[in-house]
Amino acid sequence: MIVILSFNVRTWTRDTDRGSEVFWRTRMEAMERMIEDVNPDVICFQEMLFPATRYVPDGYKRVSGLNVSHPIFVRKGLKVNAHSLSIYWEACTVEGIRIINVHSRWEKDVMTRVVGQVNAQLTGRDLACGDWNVSLKPLKDAGLRMVSAREILNIPEEDTFANFKRPTQSHGAIDHFFVNGVEPVSYRMITDGYGCSKMSDHYPILLELKR
Repeated sequence: MIVILSFNVRTWTRDTDRGSEVFWRTRMEAMERMIEDVNPDVICFQEMLFPATRYVPDGYKRVSGLNVSHPIFVRKGLKVNAHSLSIYWEACTVEGIRIINVHSRWEKDVMTRVVGQVNAQLTGRDLACGDWNVSLKPLKDAGLRMVSAREILNIPEEDTFANFKRPTQSHGAIDHFFVNGVEPVSYRMITDGYGCSKMSDHYPILLELKR
């Protein structure tokens, strides 16, 4: 099995009030505890900027230092190659599976362009995840040639965005896992704050795949 964590951590510069319950260091300390607990093989971050990267536990290596906002971290010892990146995504191959980490936008022209670029990355054994900023239907309509892992596993849609300013407002599922030629085994959204009121304005999502 290979376990992938996708998490938009919320850019640290948004929460610099040391007295706030969502002060960025407090949130990142909770994130560190969460990663140690769920023990993923691959971590696909969105909005992860230095110095927040210092809170990634030992045992992981950053695939590349080129992309400043959506890096991929992989457990040391796993085989990684074929790295590439763009403004809205970063990709690498981990143990023969193409991992594409997406941080897209909701504007139709951007979303359609990102979908086309993701389609062009597909190798036959692929996983694409991240904060797509739109629900499932627009991505299907844009021609994404991958299948939602949540739909394969019959997991109901959950609201993955935890709006800090309007906590009761629903946005649906805007963080996704999509697969192509690989089999998802389990999926869950992590709502535990690990000692913090909220780790981010997105909930982490976790997927287990057959190798």
